[in-house]
Amino acid sequence: MTQSKNNAIQGLRFWAIALIIASHCGFLAQGGLGNCIFFAMSGFFVCQPFNDSDYEYSYFKPGTFLKYYIKRIIRIIPVAWICMAFAAWGLRVLDFRDYTTENSLVLNMFFIRSKGHLWFLQQEIFFYVCAPFMLLAVGILKKLLSPVIKKGAMNFVIFIALTVCVFISYHYLPLTGFLLKGNGGAQVPMLWLFLIGMSFAYLLKILKADMKASKLVAGLFNVVGSMFVVTCLILTIVTSEQILSGIDSKYVGYYVGWEHQLICAYIASAVLVVLCLLPEDSITKKCLGNRAFLLLGNASFSMYLIHGFLLPFFAELSVYSQMVVIGGISLSMALVVYKYIESPLMTKSRLLFKK
Repeated sequence: MTQSKNNAIQGLRFWAIALIIASHCGFLAQGGLGNCIFFAMSGFFVCQPFNDSDYEYSYFKPGTFLKYYIKRIIRIIPVAWICMAFAAWGLRVLDFRDYTTENSLVLNMFFIRSKGHLWFLQQEIFFYVCAPFMLLAVGILKKLLSPVIKKGAMNFVIFIALTVCVFISYHYLPLTGFLLKGNGGAQVPMLWLFLIGMSFAYLLKILKADMKASKLVAGLFNVVGSMFVVTCLILTIVTSEQILSGIDSKYVGYYVGWEHQLICAYIASAVLVVLCLLPEDSITKKCLGNRAFLLLGNASFSMYLIHGFLLPFFAELSVYSQMVVIGGISLSMALVVYKYIESPLMTKSRLLFKK
């Protein structure tokens, strides 16, 4: 399996951003779940799940670190800064004269502070700074264990090791006192959510071999996997605070994405693995990867950045009017950013590092 971009996964990106925008407009309140999906995705793809070689060994060279950071900068910084500039000079949401508070354009540009929804980007940047060192650690572990563990079993060992790291970071990282400043206060880096995605990248490598070994298993997986994905997508709706509180008042103020971060990230990662293993002719994969969802998924990064800046200007509208207006404006702007800035930069980045 050599694909690097899966249309169904881009459709899942659309699903996640739709949950977040709807939540911020006051509908369903599943923004936390949407964020779990995005964080798990970031961890999943940083581990190059479709690469069967020992790519982690390349991190023994400092040049690989430099290459990684340059690619991340090209992917994130131009789009983020353009959207922030729009917020500062177009909407007056960020202040270029402020150098101390979370309203500061400069402090947000360099992720020192975060205003409102930009906490998400601050978390992503923290993970991307740490990720090469994590991959280096995985490479060292593989080198140390390679004399005694067969290559086929190595991915399972790494999956277990990363799973242990998930629970260590979840229980002990908050005790370190290390905090990211912004969003009206301070927050712990949610490294465990990214680590869950990383662990499932290695689980995918294990399952790929099993799927190739048996046509019967592959056929059964097509049915069960499709049902699993559809069920999970339905659950993102029916487990919303709005629906649960309507069934029982004890669920008022109960937000699944925040109350059960680990479970949500594990389920999101499992969905990613299933979408990678389903055949291209799977109905579920075709539906989730349709052209409309693909287009919206491609623009999801810019949509996330832009929509949050628009929220204060349409707060007086009804929930559904907000969703239509804010969703429409942010989508229109995001498509322009994606077509003329984001996509060309990604293409140039790929060509640059092929040389």
